[in-house]
Amino acid sequence: MKITYDAGADAMYIYLQGKPGEKVSRTQELGDGIAIDYGPGGAVFGIEILDASHRLGFPRGCPEVSLEQMVFKGSPAR
Repeated sequence: MKITYDAGADAMYIYLQGKPGEKVSRTQELGDGIAIDYGPGGAVFGIEILDASHRLGFPRGCPEVSLEQMVFKGSPAR
């Protein structure tokens, strides 16, 4: 999993199975400013959140953030 935040666009993207630059097969809008992208096999590729600072409660203009290789309790380390 990789999570990126672009302060200029105030957009967050959560890559669940995909990687930056990979092709998305289709996008499903869940609501205003939230969308799910699907890969060629139909698996969830990632989630896009627009107006992220407001929706997630952090100050707009935070520096760009990228989180990678997160390990959750009970998950095997990679």
